[in-house]
Amino acid sequence: MKDILIDKARGCLVGGAAGDALGYAVEFSSLNDIINKYGNSGISSYVLDSSGTARFSDDTQMTLFTAEGVLSAYADDPDPSLRSILKHMEEAYLAWFATQTAFQLPLPSSWLSHIKDLWARRAPGNTCLSALSALQNGKTAYNDSKGCGAVMRIAPVGIYYAAHAGQSIKQNSEDIVDMCAKVAAEAARITHHHDLSTLSSVFVALVIFDCMRTHLIERLAFRSIISRALTKTIEIVAESKYAEKFIAIIQKSLDLANSSLTDREAIAQLGEGWVAEETVAIALFCVMRHIRDFEGCIVSAVNHDGDSDSTGAVAGNIIGAILGYTGIPEKFRNNLELLEPILSVADDLAGVSDARQINERYVHHRPFGIPEDLTFISHMKFTPENITELGPDDIFVFGSNLAGNHAGGAARIARQKFGAIPGQGVGLQGQSYAIPTMQGGVETIKPYVDDFIEFASNCDQNTFYVTRIGCGIAGFRDEEIAPLFKDALKLYNVRLPESFVRILLNSSF
Repeated sequence: MKDILIDKARGCLVGGAAGDALGYAVEFSSLNDIINKYGNSGISSYVLDSSGTARFSDDTQMTLFTAEGVLSAYADDPDPSLRSILKHMEEAYLAWFATQTAFQLPLPSSWLSHIKDLWARRAPGNTCLSALSALQNGKTAYNDSKGCGAVMRIAPVGIYYAAHAGQSIKQNSEDIVDMCAKVAAEAARITHHHDLSTLSSVFVALVIFDCMRTHLIERLAFRSIISRALTKTIEIVAESKYAEKFIAIIQKSLDLANSSLTDREAIAQLGEGWVAEETVAIALFCVMRHIRDFEGCIVSAVNHDGDSDSTGAVAGNIIGAILGYTGIPEKFRNNLELLEPILSVADDLAGVSDARQINERYVHHRPFGIPEDLTFISHMKFTPENITELGPDDIFVFGSNLAGNHAGGAARIARQKFGAIPGQGVGLQGQSYAIPTMQGGVETIKPYVDDFIEFASNCDQNTFYVTRIGCGIAGFRDEEIAPLFKDALKLYNVRLPESFVRILLNSSF
């Protein structure tokens, strides 16, 4: 049974990433656009980037951080409370939030943050970003969103509890199912507060739980799994006024799977997948239609008018939990982004990683067991030492004087190349931004740096390249100036000199 669980855990995570990566290339394309570009069969193979890699979206990113949250909770306490698990989940999602919004650096509370390719914006959902921004600032997020941003990341909850049922968790099997459902519900509500999001997330976690625990699954067995998951979901999300609506769309997806309609005709009746219950319905339809065919399932799940990566991800999670990693065709394993870390996280969830690896990753938050070329620290993005040209949205940030005499050092380069205006000593001018550094001590520079950081935070379409301001003609040391930019580390669109970043890392971590 353990070997089966490992294979299914791997299949679930890799399957979700595969469906996500396949759909990510066409996420914002209509079905007609997809057909025009890829032919009548639609997209059926990965679109590779210039490095030959099939990139996945924020869906798989957040799925991995969900796994980190669950595993950190149980590494911290073998029998944690629901509140403790929720706290770890919040910390994990805030780590993901940093990868979308902050300067690239490894975080002290997340080993996943050491993986360089996870520091990438892959069309993150606005609801997730706004909710986590509020959480980071100690506020409660108020929304009524039923977007699919919760359900698309929930698979690790089902994997973990299925793999540990009757083992390390000191509860009976029914208690474990309840815990799985409650953790899924609370994890969803961190960002999405609509009951249909909660219902969808609980339901998918329970479907994956049961698929993990069932060896051979055909259509009749899958219907039974859906029925059990639906009953428990309605019990856990008690007295929801949306329960009947959720039951209806799940039943509709199953009825359509048994109909004579084509996949595309049926999916069009279920919606586009931008909201949670539609994502689940489309995924279930595709799994039921193609229950022994991984490729057929995810290809069907992404070729429609709508949120192709999320429907592909959820369908891939479920069919992967049914067929296992060995049931995923080689074409969808090859070239998939971060395949090795995904498999490693699946093994962590399945409970087969050794104690040292779990301790290093989820207690000390270090990327133990991950190849060095995938880790992050040597690939941090700094301001180049010599900037001679900029992209159209780039801004050159230099040290100036209040009189705006841009005569030497970086100020002269700013005047000659990037539009700095003589006589203007502060702020944006052309493709440059001036920070006065020659009017007194470090304390006189700080207000101008604070103004710059606020300005940059409101200009997320621009990238700001901060030079070693004050460390040339003004005569200050890097150790004096770098601390002024500590808050800039939170901004993904600000690049700092390497010397500043190393100083900030040494003082902060």
